[in-house]
Amino acid sequence: MTSKVDLVSVVIPTLNEAGNILETVTTIHNDLSYPKEIIVVDGDSTDGTKEIVKDLDFCRLIIEPRRGYGLALKTGMRNAKGNIIVMVDGDGTYEVRHINRMIEKMLETDADMVLATRMYDPNKAMGLMNFIGNKVITTFYDFFYSQLLSDTQSGFRAISHEAIDKVKLNEGDMAYATEMLIQFAKEGFSMVEIPTTYKARKYGKPKLRRFKSGIEIFSTMVRGFLDASTIRKTWKNSPYRR
Repeated sequence: MTSKVDLVSVVIPTLNEAGNILETVTTIHNDLSYPKEIIVVDGDSTDGTKEIVKDLDFCRLIIEPRRGYGLALKTGMRNAKGNIIVMVDGDGTYEVRHINRMIEKMLETDADMVLATRMYDPNKAMGLMNFIGNKVITTFYDFFYSQLLSDTQSGFRAISHEAIDKVKLNEGDMAYATEMLIQFAKEGFSMVEIPTTYKARKYGKPKLRRFKSGIEIFSTMVRGFLDASTIRKTWKNSPYRR
């Protein structure tokens, strides 16, 4: 449980986000009210992303030459000093000003994780295929892991450093975020949501490969569900039983 803030470590994975990263990190630096560090984990970009971050005195740049969303986040979290870790993409699609609201929710509820859900966004900026895929994955996850989440594919989360240190995460790419939720459910960690808005990408190309990532995510959920210990633990800690 998280009841105080010592330091917030914001971990941002990037790969060729030169058009978006400056606005993202500057907004976090200016708007986040709590003591903070900003860690950009870059996959050895070739478009100038690294050079932009290097020139900023309020960011720490880590080069992770191995490609993969999960690998970048794991590298950033290993180097994070804060008792709260915020993960968020560097593509400018998430409303990073809402980090304060996430931290406040975490403190109010003693939650181990707060997810920013995009499912109630009045702007409906998420593409139709992504929206449908997200709903299918989330419905599957909620049913089999006895949760009440609305946006399991949100890459914008505040996480207790103590809690995430207690789970083993093996996935190296997009399924990493889902594996995190599986392991948190297995351990009975508290997960809550806040509504957020979502924005269309201004620059660059999305890194999500829908078909490949979808298969990896579903495979991860099935493997986790077939683990008998996961079934017992998630049902024991299910919000449906309270």
